[in-house]
Amino acid sequence: MRLSAIVLRLAAAAALAGVGTLMVWSILPALWGWTPAVVASGSMSPALHRGDVAVTSAPPRGWQPAVGQVVVVPDQVHPGQTRIHRIAGVDENGLLITRGDANGSDDTFRTARTEVRGIGRLLIPGVARAALELGAGHPAPFVGQSVAVLGAFALLRRPARRRHRRTLTSGPW
Repeated sequence: MRLSAIVLRLAAAAALAGVGTLMVWSILPALWGWTPAVVASGSMSPALHRGDVAVTSAPPRGWQPAVGQVVVVPDQVHPGQTRIHRIAGVDENGLLITRGDANGSDDTFRTARTEVRGIGRLLIPGVARAALELGAGHPAPFVGQSVAVLGAFALLRRPARRRHRRTLTSGPW
């Protein structure tokens, strides 16, 4: 087998290992009761980007919020949705003031400590970016990613071609 074919197969194996590792890191924390959430906007940039997966856990009993901590809270502007923002402070009533890192001002609502649905634990960068683009009506990144993964699988499943050398005793020329 030629050196270029070996390098190509190794690159395909490394890419698949990377994709598999990111998938495992997105799913494995569920064994501890942690929840993966896709970051759908750029409001937390540069710490979290659109398409990242933020893994959160429910606040433990006796949890005390800390300024700078990333939390998932109900989005009072968009009922039924959540926001993943950073705690910017606590007001005089003990309610949490949250803000996205990229936002110029605090969120317009306050959140009770008991309403916090998750605390940031782990970040898996970029894993869901192609899926978000697909959902937004832009299939090219998702199709490209899918073709690359399937191509890597096909490359690794294909048997290696070996050169056969003919010798004088191997038969007719």
